[in-house]
Amino acid sequence: MLKKIVTTAGLVSVFGASAAFAVQNLSSATPVVPIYYASETLGTGTGVAGTGVNANTTFQTIANTGNVIDVSLLTGFVGAPTLTSDYYVRVDLTNAAYATVAEAMSVVGPGTGTSTKFSGGEVGTSSAIYQFDIANATATTTKLTTTFTNIATNGNPSVSMSIFETLTEAKKAGGAAVSTGTQVIASFKAGNKATTTPANEIAEVSTAFKKYKVSAATQNLLAELGTTAFTLTTATRAADNGAFVAATDLYQAALSKITVNGDLSVGTWYLDTATCPSKAAPLAANKLTLNAAKTAGTQTVTKLTSLPTLCNVVAGTVAIPASAYTLDIDYVPAANTVGATDSVGVNLGVITQNGTSGLINYLTTFSGYNQRVYITNRSAVDATYAFTFTTEDGTTATAGTAATGTSKGNTVLVLKASDIVTLAGKTRTAAKLAIVGTPSSFSVSTQQVNISSGGTDTITIAVN
Repeated sequence: MLKKIVTTAGLVSVFGASAAFAVQNLSSATPVVPIYYASETLGTGTGVAGTGVNANTTFQTIANTGNVIDVSLLTGFVGAPTLTSDYYVRVDLTNAAYATVAEAMSVVGPGTGTSTKFSGGEVGTSSAIYQFDIANATATTTKLTTTFTNIATNGNPSVSMSIFETLTEAKKAGGAAVSTGTQVIASFKAGNKATTTPANEIAEVSTAFKKYKVSAATQNLLAELGTTAFTLTTATRAADNGAFVAATDLYQAALSKITVNGDLSVGTWYLDTATCPSKAAPLAANKLTLNAAKTAGTQTVTKLTSLPTLCNVVAGTVAIPASAYTLDIDYVPAANTVGATDSVGVNLGVITQNGTSGLINYLTTFSGYNQRVYITNRSAVDATYAFTFTTEDGTTATAGTAATGTSKGNTVLVLKASDIVTLAGKTRTAAKLAIVGTPSSFSVSTQQVNISSGGTDTITIAVN
C-alpha cells in the first residue's frame, strides 16, 4: 500500500474547482453557501425518530430535489494509490440523521474504483462507513460523491466525509484521517415576508374634524393608511418537496385572517389598491368586518394580498376620531407544516386631529343653573372655533348661535351654554370644542352658577 500524505499545497491546487460541482464540495477552502429551506415548511408530524446515540431525538425530513444537498470530497491523495490500495470513508451527519438508508457513493477519476456501504447508515442514525476499493491509480482530483434522497434534520445540518487507511481508524471517534471535509449543507430562514409601510392622516380642525386634510386649503373625505406587501424569500425551498417556495407552501391565504385595530367608528373601512380608487362605492367584499364596538375589523390574507392598502371614506357629517391603527396577521399553516409566523401590532399609521380640541363632559341648559364656557386666546391671531355634541338616548342637541364663531387674539371669550346649544328631551349633553389654532395658545374652562344658592363650580378643560 502506498503511503498517502495530504499537504496544504496539494489541496489548495484543487480547491478552485469546487464551483464546477453540481453538488456541495466538502473540500472547499471556504464555507459553501448552504441550500436554504423555508422554516415554515418544516413538518409537524412524527418525523424521523433517532436511534442509537440519537435516541429520544426527532428529526424533520427535507427533500433533496435536484440533488442540491448531495456532497462530494476530493481525495487529495499525493501520489498515485494503486489497485492494491483500499480505504474506508466515513460519513457523519451533524444536526441530522438518515431519513432513507445511506445511499450510493460514486467515484469519479482520474482512476477508477468503487465505494460501497460497509456499515451504519440506518434510518435515524447519523453515521455510515463505506469501503473504498481502488481499481486504477487515483490522484488528488479523484472525487467521491454521496447522495441523499432526503435527509432528516433538527437544525442547519452539516456533513463530514473522511478517508481512512484502516477500518480501525474509521471506527474511532477521532481517527487519523487521510483527508477530510465538512460543510453546512442546508440552513433555514423565513420564506414569507410581510412588509407594512405605515401612513398617517390628519383630520382637519377647520372642518370640525369631519374631513381629512390634503393641504392648507384643501380637504377631502378619504384617508389612505398603511400598505402591506407579501413577498417570498428568493432561492428558498420547501422542505417537503425541495421546490422553490410558493405562498401556498407557507400558509392557506383564504383561511388566514388579518385584523385591523383602532377606532373604526366613522366612515367605511375597506381594502383597496394604492390611492383607494373605489372610494365612491367600496365593494362589500372588500370591506372590513367590524366587531360590535367598532374597534377591530377583519379580512382575509387573500384580500390583503391583492388589495394591500387600508382605506377609510367618510361622509363629512361626523367628526373623525384621533386613533392609532395596527395590523395583526393570523396565518393558517399549509397542511402538515408549522406555517408562517403570525404578526401582532404592526404599525399601520395614525389619524391625528390638528388645531386645538377639548372634551366637555357636562354642558347643561337646566334653568336652575347658569353655565358658561370660557375660551382664552393668548396669541395675537384670531381663531375660529366649533362645538359638536354627543347626547344621551332621548335627547336632541341643536347647535345655537354661539356653537361656532371666532376667538379673538389676546382676549377671553365668554359663551353661555344656552347660546351654544338647545336641548330637547334632557337638559345636559357632552360637547367637543375644536379651535383652529395651536394648543399652547388656548385655555378652556367651564363655570356653573347655582342660581338659587349662588354657589359656583369651575372646571378646567384639558386641550391638546
